[in-house]
Amino acid sequence: MTTQSNLSNKRMSRTYLNKQYQGGMTAAGWLIIMAIVLFFMYLAIKLVPAYMEYFSIKSSLKSVAEESDSSTSKSDLKRYISGRFSVNSIDIVETDDVEIKDVTGGKALYIEYENRIALFGNISALLEFKHEEPLN
Repeated sequence: MTTQSNLSNKRMSRTYLNKQYQGGMTAAGWLIIMAIVLFFMYLAIKLVPAYMEYFSIKSSLKSVAEESDSSTSKSDLKRYISGRFSVNSIDIVETDDVEIKDVTGGKALYIEYENRIALFGNISALLEFKHEEPLN
């Protein structure tokens, strides 16, 4: 009987030791998690400026649309847009990239463009932006 109780005590102590040993993450686990976090931080650092520029373009078109109406001439609209783009330091698109479309109820300013951002090596991110702002 004592041999069986000794065996069961040894098994219990091994189980206890194994559970105690497996209590945390290894250095390799931490490295993998840190690599994933750093990858997404790198993506954010590369992509956020493109989105900030898009929101700047969007607000420029909105301010032009609020100041003008559907009877404003195309040349005046282009001049207003050019002024807003130069004030906001927008270089990715030109004034000619903004179309003046006829929509139901009047006219609208429409822009569609792509921004290609190099990430690493020969891998790039392609961002496609579209915005339509109706004139008052």
